[in-house]
Amino acid sequence: MASNKRPDPYPMGDLFVQDIIDYSPKEERTMMERPFFSLSKRKRNKPIDYVSDDKQVFVRVLPHPDYGMATIWDHDILIWCISKVVAEKARGSNFDSRTIYTTPHEILRGIARGVSGTEYRRLFEAINRLRHTSVETNIRARGKQFASFSWLSEFQGEGNINTPDEIANVKSISLSLPMWIHDAILKTDNVLTLDREYFMLTSGLDRALYRIARKHAGAQTAGWTCGFPTLHMKTGSDSSVKKFNEMLKRAVKENNLPRYQMTLTELQDGTPAVHFIDRKIQEVQIEAKKLQADTERLERLGREDARQALIDSGKSPRTAKR
Repeated sequence: MASNKRPDPYPMGDLFVQDIIDYSPKEERTMMERPFFSLSKRKRNKPIDYVSDDKQVFVRVLPHPDYGMATIWDHDILIWCISKVVAEKARGSNFDSRTIYTTPHEILRGIARGVSGTEYRRLFEAINRLRHTSVETNIRARGKQFASFSWLSEFQGEGNINTPDEIANVKSISLSLPMWIHDAILKTDNVLTLDREYFMLTSGLDRALYRIARKHAGAQTAGWTCGFPTLHMKTGSDSSVKKFNEMLKRAVKENNLPRYQMTLTELQDGTPAVHFIDRKIQEVQIEAKKLQADTERLERLGREDARQALIDSGKSPRTAKR
């Protein structure tokens, strides 16, 4: 069975990469539970049309006919940009500009990618998809605020570029975030920290499930349960219901998500569902149950030993109780 994870090219224990762990992965929380990206690396020209169960929130994502729709792997670039803005804000910097100046090398290392010529080319292909994917949504202000934007409003680069095919020669770049993202991440409560292992997930569905779990399950002691139909909508998968259910069951069986354990279960009406819980919380709960069981067993053995001692001394346990 093929692994749905790849190795980290820059292990966290490596002091040589101390600069990239400065930007711990951050994500804007309202983006985490709705479908905004293609889950496949294949070119997707089918729009995403999502409407919440209560009909109050919608998301419409329109791909470009030439570039297709931005993928959940392309989104790593936005995560890196968000992380840098949040880090600068934490340092007390006056980071009001929506434009981030950086290098392709810095981004690739920050999102745990290699720095080969192939990775440079893929980076710019991802930037093009982000620039040309259109989004319409009323997800903010409880459905009372409409926005229409592209994931990157502007992209510029410097280097020896004589033809479009030489874009990999770009040495420095500037990326401009849409106001919709920038305004949100300046509010601390709108940002969540992701596990760096997220970047190593090679399955688009695993990535979507992790983001949903991080948003909803969080560190809740009881975890969080969601039905298959709702997960189908929240991930934005373009697979049929039958195919999606098969993929979801396989994902639960393999359990590749960082931090979160997935278990198949059912809702009260019998609808198949997935239960998500933080593994550390689950381990504590398992250990607590084991400790309680051991305590009860020792207490029971103590009572049995005391009863046997009475019997051995010729006394009746019933009389002794009186």
